[in-house]
Parts: sequence; structure tokens; C-alpha cells
Amino acid sequence: MTVDRVRPEGRKHGKHEGLRTILELAKWILVLWLLWPLRHAAGGPVAFTRIALGILLFVIFAGKLFYDTVIMGILRRRRTSVRQDLISMLGITLGIALVVGMLMLFVGFVFVELFRMIGGTQQE
Repeated sequence: MTVDRVRPEGRKHGKHEGLRTILELAKWILVLWLLWPLRHAAGGPVAFTRIALGILLFVIFAGKLFYDTVIMGILRRRRTSVRQDLISMLGITLGIALVVGMLMLFVGFVFVELFRMIGGTQQE
């Protein structure tokens, strides 16, 4: 009779634990690589599709990470259905998408005002 050791977050120890960690790091490295052209956004045109894909993956991965770390810890104390888990995860992902969208909108307005000020001072 064997006893499976269960980690606090509910996953069993196994030979694939290192692979999961490497996969998680690879996901976030991919997001950083996709968003890297943003550092030169003021200098000229950037690859819009690459940045949009990076933002989309950031929103999905951040929502899933938040769900796994925070919400699942709370939900483990009581029994939930798969439907409730899915709705919670989608709601969190949507919330993070709204926050990122609002942040991008704010940064866009700041850049528009900055370019408007620069354009106004060059004409005088």
C-alpha cells in the first residue's frame, strides 16, 4: 500500500514537477519577448500584431496565475463544481484584461498629449 504525498496546493509530487516549472518560465519568457518592442515604441513603428499577442497572452497567463494562487486557495476550503471554477477563472481573466486595457488607454492618452505638446512648440 503506497501513500501519495500531496502538496499544499493539491498537486502530487512527481517526476514532471521540474518540467512544469520550466514550462511556466518559458510562458513568461515568451510574453516578455513578445512585448520587448514596446521599449522602442516612441522611436518609430512597432510590430502591432506581436505586441497585441503579447498583451493577450499576458492577460490570459496573469488571470490563470491569479486564479491558481489566490482563488484556488480559498475554494479548496469548500467544494465547488467545475462550472464554478471555470466561471471564476474567466471572470478573473476578464478583470485583468479590463485593468490592462484601461492602463493602455491611459498611456495612449499621455502619449497623445505629449506629442501634441511637442508639435505645438515646434510650430512657434
